[in-house]
Formats: sequence, C-alpha cells, structure tokens
Amino acid sequence: MKIAYVTIHIEPKIVNGGVGSKIKSQISIWRSMGHAVTLFMLTPEPVSSMPDASQFVFRPPRKSLPGVKFVLREIARSTALAKLISQVRQYQPDIIYFRFGLFTIPLQRLFEIAPVVLEVNSNDLDEYRSRGPFFYWLNRLTRKLLFSRCAGWIASSFELANLPVNRGYGRPVCVISNGIELSKYQPLAPPQNQFPVLALVGSPGMSWHGVDKLLPLAKRYPDLQIHIIGYRREDLQGTIPENVHLYGYLDYENVKKVLAGVDVVFGTLALYRKKMEEASPLKIREALAYGIPVILAYHDTDLADIDSDLFLFLPNTKTSILDHAQAIHDFAFRVRGMRVKREIVSERISQQHKEATRLKFFNEVLDSAGGRA
Repeated sequence: MKIAYVTIHIEPKIVNGGVGSKIKSQISIWRSMGHAVTLFMLTPEPVSSMPDASQFVFRPPRKSLPGVKFVLREIARSTALAKLISQVRQYQPDIIYFRFGLFTIPLQRLFEIAPVVLEVNSNDLDEYRSRGPFFYWLNRLTRKLLFSRCAGWIASSFELANLPVNRGYGRPVCVISNGIELSKYQPLAPPQNQFPVLALVGSPGMSWHGVDKLLPLAKRYPDLQIHIIGYRREDLQGTIPENVHLYGYLDYENVKKVLAGVDVVFGTLALYRKKMEEASPLKIREALAYGIPVILAYHDTDLADIDSDLFLFLPNTKTSILDHAQAIHDFAFRVRGMRVKREIVSERISQQHKEATRLKFFNEVLDSAGGRA
C-alpha cells in the first residue's frame, strides 16, 4: 500500500513533542509492515524533528495590523497548501491519511486524489469554540466537507466515535486509541525521594490540561513537590508556591531527565473544559512505559478498568482536584519509590498492535472504494 500522511498546521512545538513521536512511530511501523509512506506537512516554520517529511512552510507576517495580518496569513497558508496537494497528487498514493485540521482552501482538492481516512483526536466543535467565534464558525460550516467526503475515519475514543455530529455522515468509523512504541522506552529506576515528587507535562493555551489546578494543591500541601513541564512563569497567573517548579518547553531527553526523579505523573485534569470525558493521552502512555504511577481525572480508553494500586482515578469535574486533594496526597506518599510493571500495561498501550488494526481498516476502506494495493 502506498500511503500519503497529511498534517496541516500543527505547531512545531507540538510536533516536537508527543504528537510528533506518534506520527513517526506510525510511519515507522507501517514501513516495517511493507508499506510505502510519505509525510506531507503544512507548517508555519520548518520542523527539525521531521527531517524526512515533505514540509510546506507558510510564514505568517511578523508585523501588520491584526486584521491584515490574519488575511495575509491565510493567503500564505492556502498557497502552501495548494503546493502540498500538488505534491500528494504527484506521489499517486493508494490512500491518504489526514489528521483532522481546520479547513483552508483548497483542502477539498485532497479528496479528489485518493480515498481519504480522517484521524479525529478531539471534539473539534468545542475545541474551536474556545478559540473564538471566527474559528468556531469556520470549522462548523466547513467540517461537513471533510466528514462527508472521506472514505472513513478513525476516532481516538468511543466517545468521539459516538458523537451524533460525527456519526451523522454515515462514514465507516474505527476506534483506535493512542499508543506508543514500547521498545523506545526503558523503565526508569524508582527515585529515592524523601517527599513525593509529582509532575504534569502540558502546553500553554490548552486549558483542558488543567495546570492551574495544581497551584492550590501545592499551596495546601507544601510537602508535595510538583514539577510542571511545558509552562513558564508568564504562562500562569497568580502566586506560584515554592514547591512548584516550572521548566518551560523541554525536548524528549530533558523530559526524561525530569521524569527520572518523579514518583507520580498527572494526566489531563480538566477534560470537561472540552466537554469530553474520554481520552488516551500520549503523555500518560509514556509515563507508564517508564513505569511511573499515574493520576487520571478522565475516562482512559485503555486503562479505565485496570486493576492496580498504582493508578488513582478521579472524577472529571471542576472541583475534582481539591475535592480529592487528601486522596492525591496520600496516594503520592503510598506509591513513592514504586514503579508500574510493564506487563500489566503493555498490551493496552502498545502502538504495534494498534497500527495493525489501523492498516486493516485502510484495506477495508480500499475494498469498499473498489481498489486495493
């Protein structure tokens, strides 16, 4: 099978993190299974972590009036996207795998080249609503062009697959949660901390990560050390307790160095802000691959039914963290210096198995479309 993998405007700092690792792992596994794959990226600046990708860079103007700057940015984006689509056409793929993104002219032409399978990782309606009326209505009015013309789509959760607004187009859907290549992660030795060290890996602007919820928790329990990766002082409001340590953006190796001294990793703490209940964050799969116990305040597609004392499950509510602050404190002390055994999570989070399922769905889509490589 010849696969064109297409992404449009994922910020480089996101590509350089867990999302980029997922994309590279997918491509690596597909190639190991005998398929030809090329990654086509639309990006506002070159992404050094993706040297093998065909990158189409649009450069937003640095100085201009806000309205003019936006128009010029969209013109640049559309021009670069047209070049990307032209290159995909020349590549002559059997199937196109498209990571769902905000519509830009002439994205509709992509669907004329080969069957397109969408990857959907979030409730896009609520996600774009949080970015303001313009982006909400642009997505609301154009998403039909993507869902109605795709040959099938893959949801990262059952919740997304069952949303009426997604199911209404009648396209085949397959649920495949996020996974990681376990062979790339070696378990970390348990730290010997006098007091528990907890961490959260997040990104500014993504309010559903719930980083703000950790500040009152740290203030209540000064015997907990809380490390926040991805945030700087200017990204947070209010007083920062002395037991909160901010690192800003870190690359893979430096994230690993921080996690080597961590007893517990927090998952997403405010998924309700996206009006979602279910997810499968890569950062939690990476933490588990390292053997670190986790705190989950959402329904994890792969882990919700796991039987282990090294997992703490909390409700996905506005007051969940402070309502269960004592439970978090006690859990952190109880699991301090402990590690999750890989065998209890490996089948649940391994990307190898998930990609075999994805490729099987591709073949089903091609069979339905009347042509299979």
